Amino acid sequence: MDESAIKGLNLLELNDSGDDSGDDSGADSQTPRSTSTTISVEGYDTWLRMYPLELTLEKHFSSCGEITNIYVPTDFERGILKSVAFMRIEGEGAEEKALQLSGTDVGGWTAIVKPAPSQKVFMDDPRYAGPRFAAAPADTKTHRIRVTGYDTSLPKIDMQIALYNHFSSCGSIWKVIVLSSAAFIYLEGERCVDKALELSGRNMGGSTLVVEPVVPRPDILKKRRPLACTTTGYTLPSTLLEVAKKKKKMETEKEKEKEKEKEKEKEKGKEKGKGKGKEKEKEKEMMKKMMEMVKNKKMHKLKMKTKMNMYMEK
Repeated sequence: MDESAIKGLNLLELNDSGDDSGDDSGADSQTPRSTSTTISVEGYDTWLRMYPLELTLEKHFSSCGEITNIYVPTDFERGILKSVAFMRIEGEGAEEKALQLSGTDVGGWTAIVKPAPSQKVFMDDPRYAGPRFAAAPADTKTHRIRVTGYDTSLPKIDMQIALYNHFSSCGSIWKVIVLSSAAFIYLEGERCVDKALELSGRNMGGSTLVVEPVVPRPDILKKRRPLACTTTGYTLPSTLLEVAKKKKKMETEKEKEKEKEKEKEKEKGKEKGKGKGKEKEKEKEMMKKMMEMVKNKKMHKLKMKTKMNMYMEK
């Protein structure tokens, strides 16, 4: 088992030794102790995407306590999720509350909840990298957008699900962060940012959303070390538009130059044609002169012959 998997296993297999340790004598017996539990959840479609499933599980089990970890293993050979997910929940009676939700409907599928103190067989996902969210795959280009204008009075998880559903048509969304005044959506896919920007001004649950691209400053990117939520590799569509405009301008200038060259060549051709026409006219004039000279010679010969004949007759 690799290092990242061991980290994930340690996080989900934390026991309650810290809560149970200590001498009961002298301790305040009336103070409720915080307990934590790990549960397993089955019953979902393994062809679902990991992130929306995590949001759905967090929403469904939010009444059980504070959810500190959601871990959905992946079957990389088959390219689907494994059939059992794990959740770490903290709070008084968290396990009992979670087990009571076994058999309930979770948006079209029935949850099967079991206590999972040590199911190590599922802790084999090499991408697991932290207590709540894994980083985006390193071989893909991730983009980030900023969204404002939504109803900030709604619960955070409800807004995460609503924003995910609203922008799911733009590309592959792997993270939605909802803050007090703005939300940030991390997404991948061809023209995903352009598609998201087209949704700016649209209505979502009675609120008009404002969508803006987020670009890290180049000087910060040079100094910044790669993090789990890095935005390195992001390209702003407006920058692309500027580059495209410059490229188009250069192409139009080149086309104009080519047209000018063509016009010059045409003018040269016309001049050559005119020169050829003049030469032809000169040739014609020369031919006329030659013909006249020949005619004159013939006439002169005839005159001389007639004169000779007349002389001979005399």
